[in-house]
Amino acid sequence: MQSEIRQWIAESRKKLDGKGLDEGDLNKLEALLDDGPRPKIMYLTARSTNMRSGLVGWVVFVPGEKPKLRLPGDEPPYDSVLEAVADGWRVVQYPIPKLYEYKDLENDYVGFDFILEKWN
Repeated sequence: MQSEIRQWIAESRKKLDGKGLDEGDLNKLEALLDDGPRPKIMYLTARSTNMRSGLVGWVVFVPGEKPKLRLPGDEPPYDSVLEAVADGWRVVQYPIPKLYEYKDLENDYVGFDFILEKWN
């Protein structure tokens, strides 16, 4: 997208010299900006703080889309956080284990949330 914007700037500079820049040119620039990359945010709940451990929950948020009230499928999109990272996701927050002390409970994995982002 940056190359398209640079091309638009070069063309517009030529038009400025000849006084040919108009509203249509600005509309084209605005469309280029609207088509830019957008982030996706993914929460992955793992069985531990280990990035290789299996996943027990997940959700993906996309700006401009309404949240879905159900899981996107029966199977997680990845087998582990590490697999998601290999697919281009970046970890922006790791779980903080000391905040979660669920001893002697079946849901002791609650709290092992990794937050990832990906720009498309």
